[in-house]
Amino acid sequence: MQRGMFSRKVLLSVIVATFSTIICTGLAWGADARALLRESENRHRTKTQQYAGELTVVNKDGKVRRKGWKSFREGYAGDARNLIRFTDPPEVKGVGFLSLAKPGKNPDQWLYLPSMKRERRIATQDRDASFVGTDFNYEDMEEFDHEKYKVALQGEKTIDGQPCYVIVATPLESAGKSVYEKKVLYLRKDILYLLREDLYLKGDRQPGKLFFLSDLQNVDGHWVARKWEMHDLKKGSRTTVLLKEVAFDRPQAANRFTLQNLNREGGD
Repeated sequence: MQRGMFSRKVLLSVIVATFSTIICTGLAWGADARALLRESENRHRTKTQQYAGELTVVNKDGKVRRKGWKSFREGYAGDARNLIRFTDPPEVKGVGFLSLAKPGKNPDQWLYLPSMKRERRIATQDRDASFVGTDFNYEDMEEFDHEKYKVALQGEKTIDGQPCYVIVATPLESAGKSVYEKKVLYLRKDILYLLREDLYLKGDRQPGKLFFLSDLQNVDGHWVARKWEMHDLKKGSRTTVLLKEVAFDRPQAANRFTLQNLNREGGD
């Protein structure tokens, strides 16, 4: 009888220890994911960034459309302010986009259309709409802010010959509505720079979109991916953005990130 009780106690101790190990390991992996993302943000944070973008959209039938824009950003991730102004072709010249981050929440976003002579606020229900005919939606135009996600380290994988940490990011309900069920991030191990995102739409078991960042270069002491590719697997289309004239930490005009400036047709 005593031997049986002893055996049950030993078994119970083993089970408790096993579950404790599983739980502690899970917590450690989650903590590691957060620490990696924090360190990535610390390494790559800049006061400002600006560039000229050359954008190409190729639909499932192979039809090609090209656009040009200029982008200006102040801050980074959860405190970023971003202004984009399209420069060509003529049908989109002067179209502007303003995004003002709110830490832990969805940003405030507006689109300016020269034909309307006024800005239009992007509503929460429109976050999945195409951004000016591209494969990016309005949520894709936000800078990734890890504080708005529950994150967990899933393992490691090699992307384009580079070892990467694989991190699953699940949107927090408290951070506002998200288009996505989750995002799988591939963070290059040596420089902690994002190389890829697998984007899962609500209810999907497979990613609906893939976002690739490549042609990494060091500019003014900062790493930057000069080539972005967004593949919409459901539509069979892709959008490629090439970054030119990239510069960091240059002073920005005092009123650049305002609605007044957004409404200046063709302005900087």
